[in-house]
Amino acid sequence: MFKSTSSAVSISIAQGALESIFDECDRYHEDETGGRLIGNHRQNEARLEIEVLGVIPPGPNARRSRTSFFQDGEYQEKIFRSIEQRHPNIEHLGNWHTHHVNGYSTLSEGDKTTYFKTVNHRKHSNDFFYALLVVRRNPDGDPRYAVKHYFFRRNDDTPYEIPASCVQLVNLPLVWRSDLEQPPFPSDRESVGRPSPPNLERVKDQEFFSDFYPGFKALFSKRIGAIYWKGPLTLVDGSFTDVSAIENLGDGIPCYSITTAAKNSILSEVSASYEHRRFRSARHAVLHLEKDLNQAIYRGKRR
Repeated sequence: MFKSTSSAVSISIAQGALESIFDECDRYHEDETGGRLIGNHRQNEARLEIEVLGVIPPGPNARRSRTSFFQDGEYQEKIFRSIEQRHPNIEHLGNWHTHHVNGYSTLSEGDKTTYFKTVNHRKHSNDFFYALLVVRRNPDGDPRYAVKHYFFRRNDDTPYEIPASCVQLVNLPLVWRSDLEQPPFPSDRESVGRPSPPNLERVKDQEFFSDFYPGFKALFSKRIGAIYWKGPLTLVDGSFTDVSAIENLGDGIPCYSITTAAKNSILSEVSASYEHRRFRSARHAVLHLEKDLNQAIYRGKRR
């Protein structure tokens, strides 16, 4: 649960900084990525004003997957110290990362735990931590991506979401040492290929499961190299069974298969009939299987 900070925090972001974030998302359109946010802040009576003037890239040794991202801290520290020599007042404001590749529409529990630890660390220079999250690619491209903004306070265990009305883009020069920029990707955007279209069904699945099946979680299997949804399905007789809806990209168009751990002979028979069935979303797969399992239980009791 996130609370609003509409009266406490305002954010201004240099247009170039946001564009560099979107460029990074374009380059890594299958894995999570991110970076550090730098700039200044000032306290204006009861209102904290945060000004983002640059983005430090993740670094050549950053590690990425569809569901995780780890920055190259040594590289980022080197960049920051170099910028600091020319701009002594520059600060590390927080981090940004993306969930547009996996459909998560908000910060994960792991994200929140990390940010709480950071803001409460004795060596953290500010009493706040700002997090920008890219949640999806916009089909109309204006802007290229949808983003959310979060705020963490020292000694406060509540994460706050900053409403869009408190965020503005500004035309300010970036704080940057271009001669130290060593991106671990081709500079020619054509060389990395055209980004694949976003999987909007993942976003819809995330919203659906959050609302109606909160026990379902999105996971990533290294063994099969795919995202899958897993969770308990409660049936009409009060029993439950674990099911997994697995994404298959195939020729680039995602589809989903579904399996269940049901050991009951009636349910196992239904599950077997789904072996070769494919669905256009995880939620459709779950709803169809749930209906057929419940019907099988009902017919079994009527016999």
